[in-house]
Amino acid sequence: MARVVFIQESSEGLMYIEFYLVVLKNVSGLYQYVKISNPTNATIGMGEFRTVHRFDHNLMPKISNMVRSGETPDLTDRPTIQDTTWQLADGSYWSKYDFCGYIRETPWMGVYGGGFGAWIVSASREYHSGGPLKQELLVHQDSLMLNYFHSGHFGTPGLETPPGWSKFYGPYLIYINIGSEEEVLQDVANQAIIEQAQWPYIWIDDKEYPLKRGSVSGKVTGQLKAMVVVYDSTQEEFDLQTLGYLYNTETDSNGGFVLNNIRPGNYQIVAYPLAGHGIENIARKNITVTEEALDVGLLDLPEPNGILWSIGETNRRSDVYHYSDELRNFYWHLLPPANLTFEIGKSDIGKHWYYAQTRTPGVWNIAYTDQPDGKDRILRVAFAAASSSASIDIELNGDKLGHFAYENDMTLYRDALQSGRFHPEKLTVAAKQIVNGTNVISFRLLRGMVMYDTVNLARET
Repeated sequence: MARVVFIQESSEGLMYIEFYLVVLKNVSGLYQYVKISNPTNATIGMGEFRTVHRFDHNLMPKISNMVRSGETPDLTDRPTIQDTTWQLADGSYWSKYDFCGYIRETPWMGVYGGGFGAWIVSASREYHSGGPLKQELLVHQDSLMLNYFHSGHFGTPGLETPPGWSKFYGPYLIYINIGSEEEVLQDVANQAIIEQAQWPYIWIDDKEYPLKRGSVSGKVTGQLKAMVVVYDSTQEEFDLQTLGYLYNTETDSNGGFVLNNIRPGNYQIVAYPLAGHGIENIARKNITVTEEALDVGLLDLPEPNGILWSIGETNRRSDVYHYSDELRNFYWHLLPPANLTFEIGKSDIGKHWYYAQTRTPGVWNIAYTDQPDGKDRILRVAFAAASSSASIDIELNGDKLGHFAYENDMTLYRDALQSGRFHPEKLTVAAKQIVNGTNVISFRLLRGMVMYDTVNLARET
């Protein structure tokens, strides 16, 4: 093994950083990892923290983020629409955001061509900021690949490190291979499996990188499917996590789950639904992970009663609506209509309800049949994202039920078609507001853009 370290000494306003490069025998590449700490008496913030790797674009002009692969177009003299987003000669758009992806669902990405491939292969994503739905820049033009440990992209807050804070980022492998385009893509996918099987890497001897780790198991009840997150920060919500380590998995068909290779320490375990109608549902427990297996028992996510109708189910995405399953592109958010009426029992959510409401001023109506019975209704509205400082009124039969305004999570205009910063809202519809026959719920978008997770109406029980 050969190891080199570059050190940035701490000074006022600067972190102490150790950047390690490691070469192992019989591995075609270079491992990297970073140790960073704040030894000062002040809070030190960073907007972005990443490594950047650039290769010869003439030799290796293609890029891949696992979901899509291809050559970047010639952007010379093309007009810029917004930040690194260009309109091409045929009227279509190309952006570096087209190749963003969910960081914890992307064990490898990189550039290739000319008989070569260069890749970032990550055996674990435990050290990245953000929860299960954290999206990030991965690869883009100029044969460039990025390893973002932290950024404010797609709704994540800034990294504000308190005095005494430290963290271990990595290791990850900068992997180099040779062969045809098909061969290098298949080979890096195989290498990712090899790296994952070796995590944690036994060749690291550092007290901040424990080799003896624990596991957490349990069962989620009340839902057919759920996401389970284990994270070690008591100062942050899991989906906005920046300071510590985070692990996540989906439940199996019986609600069971197992998370392995968790660093020993104090954590919070959180479960949220990936189905059903309980947008507000969260189950939490404080746990301590040791080197032994830990069974946390049951985490209950009860399904709401009295559901009358629903547009979609909750999973914090927008993955069943019109355009939501397309490949990322600036183009899609230009297409949803400013005004529409969706009829419960008649309209199709895959055709007539769009992934996002993007045009202002505009009103989206939901028309449904109801009958007064002396009981209130509960309207649940879950926004999967809110961009450009979104502001929206929600009305029933012309009367305002509520107004919501959100900070800009910078998701929709950055080509995202699913998920950003999640906002669950519950509103009470008084019995006296219900009319016999057709009722209309209106979403009056005043500013910005919103993405929908689900909308449902229930009878108060």
